[in-house]
Amino acid sequence: MAVAARAAQACDLLGVPEDEPRLLVACSGGSDSGATLLLIRHARANAQLFACYLDHGLRPPADIKRDIAAVRAQARASDARVLVERLQPGAGPNSPRHAASSTSVEARAREFRYETLLRVAREVGARFVITGHQRDDLVESTLLALTRGAGIDGVAAMRPRRRLGRGVDLVRPLLWASKEQLEAVLASRNIPHALDATNADLRLRRNSVRALLRELEMVAPGTSGAIARGAALLREDQVLLQDLTAQAWHVCRANGGSELSVAKLRALPRAMLRRVIRHAVREVQGNARDFHFSHCDAVARAILERRGGRFHAGATSIVLSAGRMMVDSSAHVARPAAHELLVPSARSTNKTPWGTLSLTHGPARKGALALDAKQFPPGTKLHVRLPRVGDKVVPAGRSRPVPLARFLAKAGVPNPRRGAVPLLCKGDTIVAVLGMRPMEPYTARAGGKVLSVALNADNSKE
Repeated sequence: MAVAARAAQACDLLGVPEDEPRLLVACSGGSDSGATLLLIRHARANAQLFACYLDHGLRPPADIKRDIAAVRAQARASDARVLVERLQPGAGPNSPRHAASSTSVEARAREFRYETLLRVAREVGARFVITGHQRDDLVESTLLALTRGAGIDGVAAMRPRRRLGRGVDLVRPLLWASKEQLEAVLASRNIPHALDATNADLRLRRNSVRALLRELEMVAPGTSGAIARGAALLREDQVLLQDLTAQAWHVCRANGGSELSVAKLRALPRAMLRRVIRHAVREVQGNARDFHFSHCDAVARAILERRGGRFHAGATSIVLSAGRMMVDSSAHVARPAAHELLVPSARSTNKTPWGTLSLTHGPARKGALALDAKQFPPGTKLHVRLPRVGDKVVPAGRSRPVPLARFLAKAGVPNPRRGAVPLLCKGDTIVAVLGMRPMEPYTARAGGKVLSVALNADNSKE
């Protein structure tokens, strides 16, 4: 049949190999996923198929039982193995893990659904998770994005293929097919499917949009197809913009790290500036969830107006400080405990949470901090730790103590990095800010013996 042939062609175009050994199909018991299961069996006849049903516990038990019965019937017709995943209490969209999110229960359920599908795919050894999203789903999502005032990324959000997690991709091979076509596929084989009674509830936005589309099709036949084509064109533009954004982000990087130069960001067009800011969030945090347009635009305005500060949005914290823009994830990273060591008689290397610390008696070494060896006889106890509130230092050449925070600020260390600068200490006194400057009265004197201190941060755990 023509639908089966086109489904097979879509799998080819989306890069699903003909000899792929295992495929996981997300199944709800409805006509879309049931037809998908059957069409994938036709397209990849030799693959082991897994029909995975996810029970979120959000629907009545009788409805769930009916769904699973439909999935089992569809799986028998497609020679697929059924997997039923009943999500554990406290692990789903209403769990504390999701409590801080500003997204809806439905959005969190969708997020958790994909996380579970990723886990199951890895457990069964499948590199592809296939869903039954079809053209009507695409059109509805496009219109819903427009009602939210979304830009091109929101309107073109439903992609035919995307990375679900390392080693696993999500594939939607039926975005060209209408719901009627998929229902006909099941009807031709007399295969049952479950009906979701909530689809008739017009209080739900997606159902209202679906009803609106039916009316539009009556007035202007072909509307759904035209919207789907428009979304496809926007996806191509989106890919181009993503490539340009990645290039701009790379140009704006400071010293090849994750920090961005504010001066270079300020030179970008405002639309590209917002894209680079969002790209930076994804690079550090893996996603831009809860980082909405209003948050992104506030950061962009501050950059253009030459203002600094810290900006919060859910799990995201962006800091503008010392000419740098940083996505701060320090709140989610445990602070390492102090690391103790002894001054050697000649030379020693010490593995610390911040890298390898070398202590060497003798001539000052290039790139190392030079300390007065007389202050550190062999066996002297030292320790490396992170800054604490109220820390003060006496920089080399000075006589009066200053707050460590002020010293770091004048040294050009951006605000969110100041709490992660390792300090070499003797008792309660800061001997040196590692990688930066020794402190008084421990600085090496002209003609005196030297203890060189060098931190190789290549293995640093930031």
